[in-house]
Amino acid sequence: MKAGIAITVSLIGILCSLQVALADDLFYSGDVVTESIGISIDIGEEATVNAVYLLRNRGSVEEEIDLQFTDPPLSLQVDGETLGNPVVFNPGERRSVNATFKLDSIGGTTKTLYLDPVLLFDGIPNAEPAGTLMIEALLPEGVSGLAWASHEPDEESLDGGRKLYSWKDTTVYPTPLTLKWSILEIDLSVDKSASPPEITEPGQVINIQITLTNNGDAALTDIHLVDQYVISAFAEIEPSVESGTKENTLFWQKHISTLGPGENTTVSYSIKYIAAIPQIHEFDLKPTVITVDGHLISVSNTVRIKQSAELPVSASEPQTTPAELEETPEPEADGTENSAWPFIAGGIILALLIMGGAVYFIRRRRHAE
Repeated sequence: MKAGIAITVSLIGILCSLQVALADDLFYSGDVVTESIGISIDIGEEATVNAVYLLRNRGSVEEEIDLQFTDPPLSLQVDGETLGNPVVFNPGERRSVNATFKLDSIGGTTKTLYLDPVLLFDGIPNAEPAGTLMIEALLPEGVSGLAWASHEPDEESLDGGRKLYSWKDTTVYPTPLTLKWSILEIDLSVDKSASPPEITEPGQVINIQITLTNNGDAALTDIHLVDQYVISAFAEIEPSVESGTKENTLFWQKHISTLGPGENTTVSYSIKYIAAIPQIHEFDLKPTVITVDGHLISVSNTVRIKQSAELPVSASEPQTTPAELEETPEPEADGTENSAWPFIAGGIILALLIMGGAVYFIRRRRHAE
């Protein structure tokens, strides 16, 4: 036990020193911060992106910074004039940085658009989060909606007959946004619900209901629906013929041969919640993925479930964490009787996280250069 703790303490000491050195190299830590980011994306044959960054020098001395956009490399404008690096910020000064550029979507019938909104300070990301972030994406004419987004939109509306999505957040680090949509003229709406909405006892059965509506003028054929669950938290899909497993994921799938214009259909199944989590929490059931003739068309809404009871955990039963309900878990290591192992494992995990972060930002920096 003492040997294990000593190893862990040594690891943490080394890693903390390494983390400080890496942080100095991987993040800008000066006094210029990002107060707000506003990005509009107008998607046609190609996407036109207009990004505005409001920066402020919160320090008491002058700051000089090289500002660069991550991808694609392009010229920036500061306060309406073409940027000449380095940009000088007087104490307390605010400056507006604009970037306007084109992005190509990739894919055939299913298009994918990738946007990285990170503005680099001296070639590296800012260590401070942005005060506010607002992104709007206007889809092409004739597209009924997004098939998938890496971040769930906060709002959905129409602008001149075109679908408009928006994302809003505060005190946030900007991260890449990926959007997918189908160019096929298919207007299929999907609504997903679950009952009961609360987990109150171990082994509770959740009933899932999915309603599809064909809003188009033509019949749809070969419709395929797929749901997936963490196998350590869910089991026993009924009807069982619609279920399957792959690695650590439990699947439900359903085939609908045809759905006429204006028609709707509802499918349902049940699944048992078996997670042993001794705390009250909430989690989302992942959206249902829908394909038509093998083409990704849409995903459903997510469904919020609340575990309102502290479910008991037996000594021999592996405990599922709330995070595992949100994503597919990695394979778990075998158990061990060495009580020092959790400390050592924690040190190893910390090392891997720091090293992984270092590799990630070094690659991004090289890509930007």
